[in-house]
Amino acid sequence: MTKFYLSESPVWHDSTNKWMWTDIQDKHIYQSSDSLLVDENKFSKKNVPQMVSNLFLSSDNFILATGEDCIFKINLSSNRIDKQITLPHSNLFRCNDGTVGPDGKYWFGTMEKSPTGLNGEVYSLDESMKLVAQNAPIGIPNSFIWLDDSSILISDSLLQKTYKVSLAANGKLDWVNRTIWLDLSDTDCTPDGGAIDEKGNIWLAIWGGAAIHKYSAGGELLDKIQLKALQPTSCAFGGANMDCLLITTATEGLSGEHLVQYPDSGEVLMHRLSVKGKSLPKFRMTA
Repeated sequence: MTKFYLSESPVWHDSTNKWMWTDIQDKHIYQSSDSLLVDENKFSKKNVPQMVSNLFLSSDNFILATGEDCIFKINLSSNRIDKQITLPHSNLFRCNDGTVGPDGKYWFGTMEKSPTGLNGEVYSLDESMKLVAQNAPIGIPNSFIWLDDSSILISDSLLQKTYKVSLAANGKLDWVNRTIWLDLSDTDCTPDGGAIDEKGNIWLAIWGGAAIHKYSAGGELLDKIQLKALQPTSCAFGGANMDCLLITTATEGLSGEHLVQYPDSGEVLMHRLSVKGKSLPKFRMTA
């Protein structure tokens, strides 16, 4: 089985009935050839020019990706990659997690490649490719799960906290008045990427906790999926019935002893659940 260093951003591509994900460090985007099984005989990989931290779908079913200093559009059939916008940060920074919101905008965060503090930023990108900084200093931006049309969960994995942030009337995040939704700062665990199901419950990858946690929208822990992978990075719903959860994991920083204790570390894992995931909006794009 292939071991990934830092696999991330699982995405269900409904127009092709395939899964996609990325490995940030090795500059590849992966695509499954089977909707249910993910193993080394059932996926292909595509080289990309930069580290890719997040994948998302456009309304015309193209793949969009956040790189180190740009967002680019990928045509899988022609293998064409087109840069859409360059981000206003130095080569010491890169993008991290993000999602398309109910408003059709893409919401995402940036971070230092070697984080030293709250020096990252949260941005929104609209259909005309207008980039708006949210004045949200952040260390390692993660999660980006919209609870409803006016509130989003954003984790700062550097601080090991997840915040609930409201969308103000001016269309920007009210970062100053955010509230703590989950605080793991007194543990060895960190909230990472996640997903929302059709009942509004949150499924969150717990880096360092070898688990996916299921929370209510209010932050109550409801259930856990225990893993043999210490560092899950994200999860996403998909499959023909939207009842499969694809989980990406990492081997970054793990010792040989860790890998013996957690043998699924670095693998992409599939769990079939009794609940369906909520379908996510696609990025509206006119530019």
